[in-house]
Order: sequence, then structure tokens, then C-alpha cells
Amino acid sequence: MPKNPSYEIQFLDERTLPAGFNFQNETFGGISGIDFKNGELIMINDSPSNPLLFSAEFILDDFKLDTLVFTSVTKLKTDAFYQENALDMESIRFDGKDYLISTEGNINKDLAPRIFKINRKAEFLASYPLPDYFLPKGNNQPRHNGVFEGLSMDLNSNGFWFANELPLENDGKTPKLFNTNSPIRISHYDRRQNQITRQYAMDLDRIIKIPLLPFAINGLTEILQLEKDKFLVLERAYSAGHKSRGNRVKLFLVDVSKATDIKDIVQLEDTSENISYAEKSLLFDFKKVKKKTTDRIVDNLEGLCFGPMLPNGNRSLIIASDDNFNSFGPQLNQFIILELKSN
Repeated sequence: MPKNPSYEIQFLDERTLPAGFNFQNETFGGISGIDFKNGELIMINDSPSNPLLFSAEFILDDFKLDTLVFTSVTKLKTDAFYQENALDMESIRFDGKDYLISTEGNINKDLAPRIFKINRKAEFLASYPLPDYFLPKGNNQPRHNGVFEGLSMDLNSNGFWFANELPLENDGKTPKLFNTNSPIRISHYDRRQNQITRQYAMDLDRIIKIPLLPFAINGLTEILQLEKDKFLVLERAYSAGHKSRGNRVKLFLVDVSKATDIKDIVQLEDTSENISYAEKSLLFDFKKVKKKTTDRIVDNLEGLCFGPMLPNGNRSLIIASDDNFNSFGPQLNQFIILELKSN
């Protein structure tokens, strides 16, 4: 980590909602993507059988969360696109008056990951074509449940950035307890050219907590563009057997200015020694704030967005957890508020 990082993070507040919280006859949970604009927080779940978009009024008072009041819930159900694609939605962004959404698809069923656009009524507007190496049975192969977790509008809104959670099968290994080469792709899509125009590799961290049961994973869960070549990247590791304390979540600053453009490289595994990866430095380890949270737990954090401006002129960050609908044991619908300081 640089001795004088250009940003630093300060914990501000945390809020949880009860398991099974219900709004307009829909269960709130599985929240994997969030975004904020003009006092409104939007949230999507990752339930293919019941894909929902929630909105809420979100207000900070001074440096604390004052208001989180739900205002609407909308089901994505009226278009053939939703029926033909697996809506395992993982990220959402305001796109002007519309929304941009990523879905992991279902690789095991040969249903491709997608990035698509809808209006505020959840009516389908457009889907964006992707290179073959992101598609099932393509000339590489995405890992099931490890595709498009991260999504960010670019600085001028001419396009967007997106990132896969885990390495493609022929790009590298999934993270282990020991160091591995585990690159994910951070891609820029230019909507004027209707294609990816820049792409960089970033190596995922290894797993730190030893699993007590035979399952452990670490992957990228969200991305936010900060500057021309700098991003916030959220990584979430999980080690089974620790009940509600199996997660380890970190926020990184990633710089792609000196990284190799890899958009035309189909498989990274055989060329990794000739590739310059994105520079990555740790900004915040959520382990440090466990004692400040309601249940002394940092749960399965997946959603990340810029929040309201703070009284001192700094940006706030909102981070939200996916409680997996408590299907694997007790988990939290958790919101954590941070302050982003520029040095």
C-alpha cells in the first residue's frame, strides 16, 4: 500500500433491517446491487424466480443515517427478455432517467450473462453485445455464479465499466488460501462504438480465513469509477463453517493507468507473464469496524455506491449486504455508511 494514499476511508454509521422485512407484499432480501441519486436509493435482488427493484428515500443527518423509508417495489416480468435470460441481477446504476443492470445469467444452463437497460417501469429497453469469451461455451468460459458482479457508469456517461466476480476458466484459478494468479477483467464499454474499448486485468486477493467446512471463495462484488484511471473495488471473501462470521470484506483503490489493455486477449492463462496488471492498494478492511456494528458482524457485502455529499464536502459511500434470503443460515440486511476522504 502506498505510504501516502490519495484516498482514505472513515466509518460513519450502520443500519440493519429485520430478516423477512416485507414491503408491499414482497420480501426484502438478496440485495446485490444499489445506487443513489437525489435522495433516492435503488436496490435490486438476485432472485431469478422473483426479480425485484426496490426504491427508498435515503437521508443522512449530519454524518448519520436519519431516514431509510421504502417508496416502491417493481417486479421485472413484462418483457420476453426477462423470460429468455436468467435474471441473477448483481448490480444496478442510474443511467439518466433509466437504469443499467448486470445479470450473471446461469452458466450451467447455457444462459449468458447480460448487461441491459430498463426504464423506471421495469420495461426492457436494450441489451449490449459482449465478446465471445464472456459467453457459455465460448472461446473461454465464465465460471457459474462468478460473472458480472461489478458495474459503474463512466465519468461522462458515454459508456460504463463492468467486472466479473471470478476469473474466466482459462484466465486463471479461483483464489485459494495460498497465493494464486486469479485475474478478473475490468472492461469499459463505449455505447457510441457499441463495443468494449478498454480492458484491464486485476488480481484477486487470496483467501485469509481458514474454512472449517470444504468451501471458500473470494471475488469482486462491485466497482465504482473515481477518476480517469482509478476505481473503488469491493472484494468479499467467504469461508464456510464460521456461521455468521465467515465473511471478510475489503475495499481497494485500483489504478489501471499502467496496466496492459487485454480486450483482444481471449485467454490470459498462457500470457499472464507478459501482462501488466492493475495496481491495487487496500483502502479499508471492514474487519476493523465489526465492533461498531449492531450485531458485531460484517455480513455478505455486495452493493456499493456513492451516497449523499457530507457537510464537510466529502463523499459518502453506501454499502449493502446480500442476506441470501437466510437460506444458508441467519444473515443480515445490512447498510454501512462510510466517508471517502481525498488527500
